[in-house]
Amino acid sequence: MITIKKIAAAAMLLAHLFVLNAQEAENKRHISLDEYRKLALANNLDVHNAEYELEKSKQVLAGAFTNYFPKVSASGVLVKPNIFGGGAAAGFSTDAHFPDKTIHVDEAINFSDPIGAWFGTITFTQTLFAGGRIFYSNKLAKKGVEASTHKLQLKHDEIFAEAESKYYQFMLLEELIKTLDAYKKTLDNLYAKVSQALEQGVVSRSDYLRVSLKREELVIQQDEAIQMRVVALQDLKLFAGIKDLSEIVVAADLSGIVEPTFDAANFPARLSARPEFNLLTIQRDAAQLEEVITRGSYLPSIELGLGFLRSDFYFNGSFLANTTGFYQDFAGFLLFNIPMSAWWEGYHKMNEKRLARKSAEEQLEVNSNYLILDMRNKMTVWQTAYKQVKLAEIGLAYAKNNREEYEQKYTAGINTLNDYLMALALEHENTTKLDQAKTRYFITRTAFNAAIGLKE
Repeated sequence: MITIKKIAAAAMLLAHLFVLNAQEAENKRHISLDEYRKLALANNLDVHNAEYELEKSKQVLAGAFTNYFPKVSASGVLVKPNIFGGGAAAGFSTDAHFPDKTIHVDEAINFSDPIGAWFGTITFTQTLFAGGRIFYSNKLAKKGVEASTHKLQLKHDEIFAEAESKYYQFMLLEELIKTLDAYKKTLDNLYAKVSQALEQGVVSRSDYLRVSLKREELVIQQDEAIQMRVVALQDLKLFAGIKDLSEIVVAADLSGIVEPTFDAANFPARLSARPEFNLLTIQRDAAQLEEVITRGSYLPSIELGLGFLRSDFYFNGSFLANTTGFYQDFAGFLLFNIPMSAWWEGYHKMNEKRLARKSAEEQLEVNSNYLILDMRNKMTVWQTAYKQVKLAEIGLAYAKNNREEYEQKYTAGINTLNDYLMALALEHENTTKLDQAKTRYFITRTAFNAAIGLKE
């Protein structure tokens, strides 16, 4: 008879189980492959450093552009002669005689009193010609921004692929543990049957020990897989910057495996989509610009200037007081600078830059061919991964069928226990092989897409 106490106890038990399940669900964090890759890109230190480098190169470009603007400078000087005393005897004469003119100084000035002056200038200069250095330096700064952009993309591709690999490796361990658990249940059932049969004298002790040995081997494999999972989980979190203590649940779609098809004749056309090729091109262009800039540094430069100057003179009274006169004026000037003494050094500098340019050109040509070869190689690896999936599917189908046949024959007493155990092990092995082949297919596909500059 069901009493109210029993109903209440059952309700409390159900509530307790509900709370436990809710807590367990809260401690689990489901992350898809796309989400994990985004986390890895957002939290990776190398990606952040590449982003900082891009910002730095943009600042360099902005700074280089200011060289087009006029330069403004201001200067001032304060003069106080006769600081050791001596009055007129220090070198200032009240009557300065020149061949046809005499300059008279006001006799009211007492040269024993403080005297002095200040001079101030404001100058505007605009470069008219600098051997092309300003123009080409700006172009070089733009190449720096382009290079930083491609380096950032290259780092993105690297982290994208590595995140995918870590995600799949963790998922493989999860699947391996599931496969081992299923295998363990089968062996446990078989062990129970063999133990009972041994007591009845139906099987030999060797059969019993053989099953026991397989069970112990499997326990060791399970322990190893669990420990590997602990390490892989920590690695998974560290790489993506996941700091919470939640359990990660992964689930990637391993369907959609199709045979790779890509026309190898299109590989050269895909070079421009690869960051590595663009970096090589920028390296060559930068070497050419540096050669032109170096040549320009040994050419004459021309600057147009406008200046304002003012001088105030002080006699008698307190220093910087009682101004007795001033002079001010505007002045324009045209400045020519010819670095003649640097031409001999320039000859060797130009040879240095010319050799650097030739080296960059050769690197572009040779490494472009290697990049095309890399595309071919990754295409071959991807195609091989597809074939391995198909082979693993056949292998698993064979292993399952083989296990079913040996299981039936063993139950019927036709085959030995050892044959049946080998069939079980073969099925377990081929299940794992298929999981590995599928993940390898997607990893090699990502590598090939990156090799042809295809963004996912």
